[in-house]
Amino acid sequence: MDARHFALGGVVLSFFLACGGSPSAWNGDDDGNGDGGGGDLDSSSPTDDGGTTTNKDGSSPTQDGGTTTKDGSTTVDSGGPQDSGITVDSSDGFSAARQACINEINKLRTQNGHSAYNLWETSAIDQCVDEQATYDQSHNSAHDAWINNVYPTCNGNAQDECLGYGISPSEVVACLDAMWNERNQSNCSSCDSCNSTQLTQQVINCQNTTTCDFYGQHGGECGHYVNMSANYFSYAACGFSTATGNQQWAVQNFK
Repeated sequence: MDARHFALGGVVLSFFLACGGSPSAWNGDDDGNGDGGGGDLDSSSPTDDGGTTTNKDGSSPTQDGGTTTKDGSTTVDSGGPQDSGITVDSSDGFSAARQACINEINKLRTQNGHSAYNLWETSAIDQCVDEQATYDQSHNSAHDAWINNVYPTCNGNAQDECLGYGISPSEVVACLDAMWNERNQSNCSSCDSCNSTQLTQQVINCQNTTTCDFYGQHGGECGHYVNMSANYFSYAACGFSTATGNQQWAVQNFK
């Protein structure tokens, strides 16, 4: 199954974006103008965008135009999500999807030696991330709401986005697994060595090399894996589009 993802992320000094799309939803490369990317929704197999990082001066991030296709050799973890000890009780109807989202992220993190993320959730945060996913899908523009501060309350410091995977628990898990499997690419081989408990300029520089290619400028991008595996984030929020259709988008925001 091919997948398209986009990643944004960062902290006080810098932000990263990453997105992931469904097997048949996204067919447009980002235009590099910082508007979250262009492209039409169609039935062609999507690819992955390398994501975005902001400048240290706090100016808005821009997305690069690089893409990479998730090849058929990458497998999705068949183990499914496991209980992370977090109980989700969302009033927006996405409790099961949100539970699967945080459980799967933490399953992958702990299996790779990282501490679990806390779920960043209040009714206001849930509404905000749902609105971001809905806005992006409606505008067919990844990270659009995040970049342009349309719903800034839940921005945090980083974002991954699933484009067209759908919003059922199993579909959410499939997207997260595809994002995590970026680590298997040769140009993501040094990403773990670039990790740190603090995001410094040195770490950012390390994450923008040929062997930890956050943007996908030298092949397959690594931004989603970087955001999901970061030691400098402690919380993750999961949001889901309420737009019509059966290939809705989903976002994961980190802080």
